[in-house]
Amino acid sequence: MKRRVTPGLVVALAALVVGFLPAAQAAAPGKFHPVTIGRSGAVLVRSLPERSPAGLAVSRRPVLRLTDKTTPGPPSQVATALTTSSTTTGSSEEVLSAFAGAGLDLQLSLGSDQFVTPPDPQIAAGPNQVVEMVNSSGSVWDKQGGMLKLFDLNLFFKVPSGYSFSDPRVLFDQVSQRWFASGVAFIPPSYASVVVIAVSASTDATGTWFQYAADNSSTLTHDQPKIGVSSDKVVLSWNDFFQAAFFQGQSTWVFQKSQMLAGSSPVNGAAMGPDSSRSSPVPAVQITSNSDEYVVFNGTDCGTLGGNCIGAIGVVRISGTPLQGNVFWNESDPGLAATSAPPAADQQGMPGSIATNDDRFLTAVWENGVLWTGGNDACLPPADTSARPCSRLIQVMTAGPNVTQNFDIASTGGGLYYPALGLDGAGDMYVVYNISSSTQYIGVRITGQLASAPVQTVAPGQTIRPGDATYNMNPCFGTNQTSRWGDYSGAAIDPQNPTDVWVAAEFAAAGSSANGDTGCDWATYAARLTFSAPTVSGISPSLGSSGTVVSVSGTDFTPGAAVSFGSTPATSVSVLSANQLSAVAPSGSATVDITVTTADGTSATSTADQFTYGSACNTCATLSSISPTSGPAAGGTTVTFSGSGFDVAPGTTTFSFGGAAATGVSCTSGTTCTGTSPAGSGTVTVTATVDGVAASGSSTFAYLMPASLTSISPTSGPAAGGTTVMFTGSGFDPAPGMTTFSFGGVAATGVSCASSNACTGNSPAGVGLVTVTVSVDGAQASGSATFSYIPSLSSISPSTGTAAGGTTVTITGMGFDTAVNKTAFFFGGTAATSVVCSSTTTCTAVTPAGTGSVSVVAIVDGQQSSNSLSFRYRKK
Repeated sequence: MKRRVTPGLVVALAALVVGFLPAAQAAAPGKFHPVTIGRSGAVLVRSLPERSPAGLAVSRRPVLRLTDKTTPGPPSQVATALTTSSTTTGSSEEVLSAFAGAGLDLQLSLGSDQFVTPPDPQIAAGPNQVVEMVNSSGSVWDKQGGMLKLFDLNLFFKVPSGYSFSDPRVLFDQVSQRWFASGVAFIPPSYASVVVIAVSASTDATGTWFQYAADNSSTLTHDQPKIGVSSDKVVLSWNDFFQAAFFQGQSTWVFQKSQMLAGSSPVNGAAMGPDSSRSSPVPAVQITSNSDEYVVFNGTDCGTLGGNCIGAIGVVRISGTPLQGNVFWNESDPGLAATSAPPAADQQGMPGSIATNDDRFLTAVWENGVLWTGGNDACLPPADTSARPCSRLIQVMTAGPNVTQNFDIASTGGGLYYPALGLDGAGDMYVVYNISSSTQYIGVRITGQLASAPVQTVAPGQTIRPGDATYNMNPCFGTNQTSRWGDYSGAAIDPQNPTDVWVAAEFAAAGSSANGDTGCDWATYAARLTFSAPTVSGISPSLGSSGTVVSVSGTDFTPGAAVSFGSTPATSVSVLSANQLSAVAPSGSATVDITVTTADGTSATSTADQFTYGSACNTCATLSSISPTSGPAAGGTTVTFSGSGFDVAPGTTTFSFGGAAATGVSCTSGTTCTGTSPAGSGTVTVTATVDGVAASGSSTFAYLMPASLTSISPTSGPAAGGTTVMFTGSGFDPAPGMTTFSFGGVAATGVSCASSNACTGNSPAGVGLVTVTVSVDGAQASGSATFSYIPSLSSISPSTGTAAGGTTVTITGMGFDTAVNKTAFFFGGTAATSVVCSSTTTCTAVTPAGTGSVSVVAIVDGQQSSNSLSFRYRKK
């Protein structure tokens, strides 16, 4: 929900002059009063239903109230960032991995009430999972892009009956190793609202979360609550409107973190607001531990944003805790060159058609005394003649506080908007944002700044996901205005790999006429980024010869990474993930270091990367193949290893799955062994070692996440079967015959799985509405979908009858349901009576009264026949 108050290419400058306004006098400290909130429940995410109950509406969008200001502001006067090169900075921003996140089509699989456009994407990373929240859907992914769970945020947050959820925010707190999420639930037409909060009970995002509700108001609309977490408190800030119409001011509530982590109820809090002197504060996502929580707001454009014009950035340090009763709002206001409301953005096919909202801050992140924030702005890019939407980025040293960087990133001839900022463990800054122009559909773009880079500079921008189509919301909603676009993007550090940052943003997707979203379709894109050179933490095996396949573990392996054994390049390299690759040893001798090289540099050497060449021999063992080539992530799959030179003596032949040893290995001959796969994830290299010497050859083994079916497309087809259906989900086994789909108990044919997330198959013949399920490796998977068979008509006899009705007719066709009251026939819109279906192809019915020639159609389980027949009424 988004309210506003009432009352290609990153370009460079030849010269840069930087100036900051003098600091305004600090505002008086805000005062908090004590509050308590109760726990509204607990939810086990992995047990949430795959489909939500019927929604309030077929389609909706995040609420937006336009301000009285109908034209954008003048271009701001800050400098535009210089673009550095990799030779200047000594490092490049690289994409380690990326995948398509939630989209409108996927979100619709949760139910018809999920037709929400545009999205508000958020992303957070934990030790082993990535969480994305978009509009009113949530999803959990592994770090290779496999979806583990899709769920409805209305159910997750336990929103009150009749309410709808909006404005999700999510983060992973490295101090407590817990997930935190927030949003707002509201109910039209009064837009009464309540702020909702959830805290996980562990690092597993598919596990249990505790839910809380705050400030349940019958008159105030809480707009865009944003969450931040320090070492001892949880802070949420939002704007309040009276019945979604009149700006009342910002509100900030502070909660006792220790009580929330314990799932306690009640939880002590402290509240301030509504405070009409300030607008749109953003609590910072804090990377390093600190008891104080920082909050920032834009005080330079009150004509658009509301609050007092102070010509400064509000930097607030919230200290104390609710339990101690000493929560305090410590505000300083360093001067800041003003931002300005951005103009609408161009896109290919529709100039000036994308709403960029206003210039409030959208994102804030803090680490070791350095705070970055940013939002949309209007600027005049160099060599441009028109004001464009730009992204304002601001750096503050909070010890002062002092503004140390303040610049726009801009695109000559195009717009850059909805930025999100992240920091890695070294203080390098990353930013993701949207880009579009008269020659570009709306896409996802990244840039950033090394901590060691010159101020007011950014790395070369990269469009990591171009848009697919022109985005036009109006036909989907019957409106005629600039099309709403997402209100923010997302960025988050990877706590398991602190040199990496995850980002997520939306792009314009090609719509599906089947879902009614042609023109207003959107999707999101998630990527893992780094500025860091790779590291090598381990290799397996460490002894071998030319041709040995070596599994290398470490960090920041990018696609296309090069591997060397000493100074000699590996024969071949396969990058399996950002943390694992395999390389084939070239010819060599003695002990060498295995190093990995990317655009960001070469891994440092250590004893962990040393590989020793053994004596060459003509009888060395070889691993030729394994069967099966996939199995559950929990391990436990019995695998047969085929090759030559295996030693049958116990313990002399071992097999490694990406560095983890198989158990229960037994060799019945020199060519065949069996063993049990260990637990793992993703696709790993399988190698053999015989008598301490690495065997030549290797295989790959794919770990399958718990299988789940999330959606099918199309969702209907002829009763005769034969419809090619796309199945989407997770944990599918691509091996032939290992994944099967059932349509009401009847197996699909021709099933083929291109990946663990996508399969195709042909629907069998059927009748009515059936449930579609999936089985993987003989086990029933979670999730289901529905498929509707479309009946067809062949003949009616007799084809004439009296106008008074009462003629008994026999109707033939396909797809009739023999159950009572499941099949109906309509003669010119009037239902026949006494319908009896003796088979799926033959029914009898008694005609109603009528005149003239009428069309006869069948309705089976709510699905109308694909064709009609003709029946003529006689006067006598």
